[in-house]
Amino acid sequence: MKRTITTLILLLLASSLVWAAMPADQVMAKVMEVQTSDSSALDLKLTLIEPNGQMRERRIQTLSQTKNGLTSSLTVFLSPENVRNTRFLSIEQEGGTNEQWIYLPALKRSRRIGSSEEGGSFMGSDFSYADMASTTYDEKEAEHLLLAEDQTSWRIQSTPFEQKTYGKTITVVQKATYLPLRVEFYDLDGNTLVKTLVTEETGTANGKPITKILTMKTEASGHATRLEILQARFDAPLSSGYFTLKFLETGRLS
Repeated sequence: MKRTITTLILLLLASSLVWAAMPADQVMAKVMEVQTSDSSALDLKLTLIEPNGQMRERRIQTLSQTKNGLTSSLTVFLSPENVRNTRFLSIEQEGGTNEQWIYLPALKRSRRIGSSEEGGSFMGSDFSYADMASTTYDEKEAEHLLLAEDQTSWRIQSTPFEQKTYGKTITVVQKATYLPLRVEFYDLDGNTLVKTLVTEETGTANGKPITKILTMKTEASGHATRLEILQARFDAPLSSGYFTLKFLETGRLS
């Protein structure tokens, strides 16, 4: 028994050394890997939370597909009636840029989101158009620095090489799952905290660790947006036709 306990202690010590030795860019690469799948279909409840506590709920569905390392996503608003059938398309390009379009049923037309609009609010939420594309960076897009570490998590600062919306982010990553537990978004000055994304509940879907409930809060206004995953499917076949301007504008595959 003593020998067994000693062996376990040595294994735990060795494991802690492995965690400590992992560079920040490898941690963030793993974060990206965990969050990426060949395809996903998510049913979501989006709740807009006013500073006074008043809430407005919206139901949305998000489809995504990754091919050759590039991800396309489609978001469709299901309710309430005043935003129903609003559709948003984001297509990742080589080099880390994204082409984005939004279809507004009231106008019966789509328009492209310009680069100057990437920091703007997405449908009145605390998520920007840039946030809808990604909330983390890979090693080709940012410099990652390990700020702190404990037994359960890393705290990593990411400074993007091309600063458009944020000057830096600070992410707390859970070691057991590589899920972001908290992300702080800083202004282009690198010092002013703009928004905070907090994971409230995690779980699994098809054996994959996922964030089930998260909240994005805008620090200056106190306004917040909560996203809750009601249903999730990963790596199921999806038609590439969903990720086209034709579907964006018509809502039909054929």
